[in-house]
Formats: sequence, C-alpha cells, structure tokens
Amino acid sequence: MRHLKKAVLIYFFINLFLYLYMWKYHYLVPFNESNYLYASHHYLLEDRSKGQFNFLRALGQFDAQWYLKIADSGYPENPTVIVMEDKTVMDGLTYAFFPLYPLILSVLNILFNNIEITAFIFTQVMLIANFISLYYVVNDLYGENIAYKTVFLLFLFPFSIFFRSFFSELVFLPLLIWYSYFLIQRKWFITSVFTGLLIITRSPGLFLIPLTLILLFFDLIKRKLNIIRVIFYLLIISVPFSVWLFFNYYMTGRMLYWLEVRNSWFSSESIINTVSYNLLLLKSFFNLPLLALHGSRIDSLIIIYSFIMLFYGLKFLRKELWWISFLLLTPLLFTDTTSFSRYQTVSFPLFVYLASTLNRRWFAAIASVFYAVLLFASHYFINWYWLG
Repeated sequence: MRHLKKAVLIYFFINLFLYLYMWKYHYLVPFNESNYLYASHHYLLEDRSKGQFNFLRALGQFDAQWYLKIADSGYPENPTVIVMEDKTVMDGLTYAFFPLYPLILSVLNILFNNIEITAFIFTQVMLIANFISLYYVVNDLYGENIAYKTVFLLFLFPFSIFFRSFFSELVFLPLLIWYSYFLIQRKWFITSVFTGLLIITRSPGLFLIPLTLILLFFDLIKRKLNIIRVIFYLLIISVPFSVWLFFNYYMTGRMLYWLEVRNSWFSSESIINTVSYNLLLLKSFFNLPLLALHGSRIDSLIIIYSFIMLFYGLKFLRKELWWISFLLLTPLLFTDTTSFSRYQTVSFPLFVYLASTLNRRWFAAIASVFYAVLLFASHYFINWYWLG
C-alpha cells in the first residue's frame, strides 16, 4: 500500500476544509426554521433566531438527535408515546434506533462528559478508521489502484456528509467492510462476531443474516466445519440481538417493541403493497420533489443507479460483495424510499465497481464533482434541510 499515507493526508485536509467551510460560511443558506420546528425531534435545542450558531449543535441533524439522546440519557422505561406527529416528545420512538452506536458514545462520554464533544471526537477517529479499513480491504481484493479510487469516491460522495455527523452509518460501515473481508476468507469466528454487531447497529444488518447462514451451512455440507462449530457460530451471531430483544422486553414489556415503533415512520399491510408504492414513486419521478422525506427524485435516482451498478458489476464483484450490496436493497420490500440515499453510502461494493470502470481522468472529474456537490449540500445539511 505505497500510496496509503498520501491518501490519508489528502483525506485529512479534505475533511478539514469541509468542516471549516461549513463553520465559516454557514450563513450562505438560510436556517430552515420550519423544518427545525415542525419536521424533526430535538434533544439538544438550537436558537438561531438570536443569531447564535453552534457548530457542533448544527452537525446533529435529524436522526443524530436520537442517537445523542440515547447515548446521553438512555432508552426510556415503560414508554407511552410513539406518536410521530408530536415533535416535542421523543419517549418510545427512541427504540427505533439500534443500540451499538449510542452505547459506544455513552461509554466514551465517561471521559468527556459532553455528548456532543464525545460524538464529534468519535466521528473524527472513525472517519480515519473507515478510510484505512476500506483502503486495506479493497487493496487486498482488487489492488491499490482500485482501492485509491474507491475510498475517495465513497467519502466524497455527496451523501457522505452523514459520516461527518453523528449517525450510525459511521459504525455500520467499518463493521460491514470487515464482515465482508472475513466472510470472503471464510474465517467464521470473526465473521460471526461482525454479523452479530451489524445486527444491533442498524436494522439492515438483519438482511445479511441469510447470506451468512447459507455460506456457513455450505461449509458444513462440504465438511469444512463440524456441527459443533456451526452451533457455536450461530450462538455468537444471535447473542447481541437476543440481548437487544430481552432489553426491549425488560424496558417495555414487549420484545418486538422496536419493530412496532419503526412502523411509526412507515407502515404497510404487505410486502406487495410496499413494493407497489415504491414502484409508483419511481414511475412518478418527474412529479416528485428533488429532496423530500417520503419520496424524492434523488432517492429514486440512487435506487436506479444501485440496480444498474449491480447489474453491470455482477461479473466483476466477488459474489459475496455483490450479494451484500443486493441485500442492502431489501429494505425497499418493507419500507418506503425515505433516507435510501443515506443508506447506500455504506454499500461500498458499488463504489468498488464504479472505481474499476474509471480511468484517471474520469476519476478526477467525478471525484471533483462529488466534492463540489458535497460542499454545496453541507450548508443545507447544517441548516436543517432534509437530505436523507
């Protein structure tokens, strides 16, 4: 990895400039007071009406407020309010957000005793850790040329702004990277550990279970593993999520309370209805707003782009990586397109394939466009405009 140090240095200054740009020129985009007051919940309040600007507070947009709340004060016991329309109460809705990321912040906050400072420091550490992890794994699988392009394409992608904030994608991505790497190598102990952690980081981690189990049982059938080891690995996979289920039961009286709460964001009677609804959104592309909570042109474009990348990347990508990106699309069977663009930022195999198709000039051009749009979007992000 001859160019890793150079890449990390460039990446450091890219992030530094982005943060300074957001802080220095935040006023270029007006504060969206309507979204702030009526379209989001708040744990830590801002007061922009008096001309005050708190940079760390501004980074904590939308879902970040939930993670900061859980990390700072935990999940509520015996919650009663799960009404999405009431933006003044967070209560039971907190259970829609999985525990690993806020748990890490809560532990680290013992050192700093300020949840925003803790979250910001952790973000900076994870930005570097994610970058190096992705570079290492892609370099090992595809070579340094593709690794170099991949890391910059992913972390300059406009929706990578969420990696600079306080969202669980920050933890989900490195877990997914190393899960993929060890799954390819069939190192089942560490794969099982990462599977278990992915499941309690974000709900899409649940959709990776079938892939893990199928490949695990293939090795059992081929007698590369014995039944005792398979049972052991299954226990490792299931323990973290089982703890989460029992925690739900202990705190709320219902193991699946987290699932009930998630339906407050979007509910459907069946998979067929959900798929039909999402197809209708795609069909209505030109009638959709550019960005919106439920259905937007950007989310629709990212869906189409993802399927195109999977179609053309079928022969190039390792079969495990292809299936991982495919399975990360399966939430579309159960929910609408809300935040889909953000969710796809962790689908790193798509960026691997994109990197493989670009020569030096095209890579430089696309990376430059990505960064320009990222800078542009960053001001909307910190001023409470919905991006994903």
